[in-house]
Amino acid sequence: MKRIIFLLIVGGIILTDTVGQSIEIGGFYGYNLNTRARTYYGDYTLYNNPNYGGQLSVGMAPNTFVELTYNRSDTQIRYYWNNAYEPLDMSSEYYHVGGLQQMDTGVDALKPFGLFSVGASRYNLQETYGEVYASDKWFMSIALGLGAKIYLADMLGIRLQARMGLPMGFNGIWLGTGGAGASFYVPVAQFDFSAGLFLKLGS
Repeated sequence: MKRIIFLLIVGGIILTDTVGQSIEIGGFYGYNLNTRARTYYGDYTLYNNPNYGGQLSVGMAPNTFVELTYNRSDTQIRYYWNNAYEPLDMSSEYYHVGGLQQMDTGVDALKPFGLFSVGASRYNLQETYGEVYASDKWFMSIALGLGAKIYLADMLGIRLQARMGLPMGFNGIWLGTGGAGASFYVPVAQFDFSAGLFLKLGS
């Protein structure tokens, strides 16, 4: 986590000097609410736990940003084994790129926003139990969110956000007389509510 925040800060400084755009670098902490995890072997409970991470936002227009985000939650999954439910340690991570659109309220210190992002999610099972082995699983994922930025000064602000993350498993490709397509399923929905500080660099 420290390495990722460090890379976001260095990347923001380099981008500010290179492209001369408005750059915002921030970190956040919050809480994750999870639905049941649906798998081939059945449904399992993914416990609600805190989440944390950081983001790097590059301004493309006065109220439009391209954003890189890292989001992590260390939690447990309740797995059924030997006629008992065993809680196993695991983590979920989101590595995303997306867009953030601010709404002009007429108040410079308050900027409500909506966001959409896409990328990869990693679910890392960290323990071995019986025939269940420690491993990780990657999914393509999307996220939708709403929030607000509150500027405390020209270069410092608070960011409040609610987000829904949806990892998508791949079922397969179909072909037919009506065309072709791909089928996906959502194994779990994750809702996170967070607050954090951000630093504005550049113009």
